[in-house]
Amino acid sequence: MARDFFCERLVLTSDSGVREVDLAYPVVCVFGPIDTGKTTLVDCVQYALGLPVAWREVPEKRLQTVTLFVRIEGMRIGLRRSLVRNTKSVELLDGSSGQVEEILDVEAREDSDRRIVGEVLLDLLGLAEMFAPPSAVALLGAGARLTFEQLYAMCYLTQDLVDGSESVRGKANTAQSYRTVVELLLGLTDGPMRVLTARKDELTRILGELRRRAGTIGEFLTGSAADLETELARSQGEERDALRSLEEFKGRMRAATAHADPFRRRVQELEQVLEQSRRAAGDAEYALVRERRQVQRLAEQRHHGPQPVSPCPACTRDLSGRPVPDGDCPLCLSELDPEALARALRTAQASLAAAERHSVERAKALGEAQTAWEQARAELDERTREDISPLAAQIEQLAAAHATARTRTTMLERELDPHRRLAELHRAVQAAEEELKGVREDIRTRKNLLAGRKITLGEFEEHFTGLIDAVGLPGDPGARINHSSLLPQVRAGNLTKVGHGVRSAINVVYRMTFLSYALVTGATDLPSLLIIDSPRKNVGYGQDDQELIGRLYAHFLDHIAGVRSGATRTRPHQIIIVDNDLPRLPKRLLDQMHTIELTREDPLVP
Repeated sequence: MARDFFCERLVLTSDSGVREVDLAYPVVCVFGPIDTGKTTLVDCVQYALGLPVAWREVPEKRLQTVTLFVRIEGMRIGLRRSLVRNTKSVELLDGSSGQVEEILDVEAREDSDRRIVGEVLLDLLGLAEMFAPPSAVALLGAGARLTFEQLYAMCYLTQDLVDGSESVRGKANTAQSYRTVVELLLGLTDGPMRVLTARKDELTRILGELRRRAGTIGEFLTGSAADLETELARSQGEERDALRSLEEFKGRMRAATAHADPFRRRVQELEQVLEQSRRAAGDAEYALVRERRQVQRLAEQRHHGPQPVSPCPACTRDLSGRPVPDGDCPLCLSELDPEALARALRTAQASLAAAERHSVERAKALGEAQTAWEQARAELDERTREDISPLAAQIEQLAAAHATARTRTTMLERELDPHRRLAELHRAVQAAEEELKGVREDIRTRKNLLAGRKITLGEFEEHFTGLIDAVGLPGDPGARINHSSLLPQVRAGNLTKVGHGVRSAINVVYRMTFLSYALVTGATDLPSLLIIDSPRKNVGYGQDDQELIGRLYAHFLDHIAGVRSGATRTRPHQIIIVDNDLPRLPKRLLDQMHTIELTREDPLVP
C-alpha cells in the first residue's frame, strides 16, 4: 500500500530571524509573485531530506539552517541541516522534543561510521530491502542500489520537469533506474526478481569474459591437445623409469660405499699415524741439528778460544771491535775454565749421539707408517676401482637421462598449459551456461508469479487515461503510457510533438496519476507525497490555458484531496503546489486546500 510521507512543519533560520511554515494539511498551495520564495520553500524541503539543491542567490546568502518535521509511516521526526557550517551532515531530531538523536551523513564517507540520511528514510518507509537488496548489491555493487534521491524524484515535479518530455523522470534517474523504480512502486517487479536479474546480468558478463578469453587463447594454439597429452604421458613415463633406475643405482652405490667404509677408516687411521710420525721425525731432526750446533760451538771454543759476540744481547751495542783476551768469556770477559769447556763438550757429544739414535728411530717409524698407509690406500683404490667407480659412471649417465626427460616433460607441460586452461575455460563456460539457464528458468517462474501484476500496469494506464479525459486536454493528443519507458507519450510520439501548455498538463497529470492510483487502489509502494512547482505558469495564461489549469486544480482537490462520489479518502496523503497565483475555482474547492501567500513585503526568507 501507499507509504505515509507527510511534511508537517518547516522552520527556516536566517540572518533576519526565524520563519515557521505550517504544512500539516492534505493540500497546501503556496502562491505569490516571482522572487518571494515559492521555489525556495520546496528547495528547503529537499535540502532537509539530505538531497542536493541548486540554491538561488538570495536564499543561499541569508539562510542559516533548515529544519523539516515530517511524519513517515506514523513516526514523527525532524531533520535539521545547516547552510553555513557542516553542510555534509543532517541532525536527526526527536519529533516531539526537538532534541538531537543522531547525526547522519548526507553521503557515504570512508572515514565515517554514521548512517546516511537517504538510507534512514528508505528504512523508515520500509523500502530499504526493495531499493537495495543485499544479494543484488553483493553481486553488482552500487549498480544494484537505488537511492532515496531516485525515489524522491517521483514525488517532486520541478519547474523544468513540468515542461519536460522524457526528462520528466527527474535528473536523479537514468532511463533504466526510472523504469526499475516505477516497476517496484507499482509491484511489477520485486526484490527476488531484482536479485535474479542481477545474477543473470552478472552471469552474462562472466560468460562474455570467459568466451573472450577462450577465443584469445584458441587463436594462438597449434597442434592437438590429445597428441600433447600422449607425448607428455610418454615423457613422464621415461622420467619415472630414469628416476627409478637412478634411485636403484644410488642404493647400490650406498651399499658399495658402506662395504668400503672399513678400508676408508683404515686409511684415515693410518693417515693420522703417518702424520704423527712425520711430526716426530721432524722434531727429532730439529733436535739433532740443535745438538750438532752445540757440539760444534763448544769444540770451536776449546780449540780456538772464545769468539767475540756482537751485538750485545742486552743493549744491542756492537762488540765486534772489543778485544777479548784468550781464555776469557766474550760477554763478561771472565776467565773460562778449560776443564769446564771439556766437560760441556763431552756432555754435548753424548746428547748429539742420543739425538742421532732418536732421529734414526723416528725415520724408521715414519717409513713403516708410510708403507702401511700406502698399502691401505692401494687396497681402498682397488676397492673403489672395482666396485664404486662403475656405479658412479652409471649414476652419472642415469642422472643425465633423468634430467633430459624432466626437461622434456617441463617443456611439454608448458606447451600443454594453454590447452588445459582453454579446457578449464570451456568447463567454466559450460557451468556458467548451465547456471544462467537455471537463473533464466527461475526468472520465467518468477515472471509467471508476477504475471498477474501486469494488470496493474493496464489499470494504471486506464487511470491515467481517465484523468487525462477528465482534465480535457485540447486537441485530444491521445496521451498514454509507453510500456517500454513507462513515461507518458502522445499519439504522435514523445511529448515534444504537442504544445507547451498541453505538454505541461500531461506531465502534471502523469505524476498525479501515481498518487491518485495509490489512494484509490492502495496497491503501490509510492510515498503519498506530491510536490509540484509552478504548473499554472508552465501551462500558460490564455483563456483556454486558464480553463485547463482550473481543471488541473479541480483534479488536485476533487479527485485526490476532496470527496468524489461520496467516498471519503482515508489513506494519508499530501500535495504541495507552488505557483504564481491561484486559478478561479469554486469556493467548495478553495476551502479544501490550505493556502500560504507570499509577498514581496513578506517573503519566505526573512
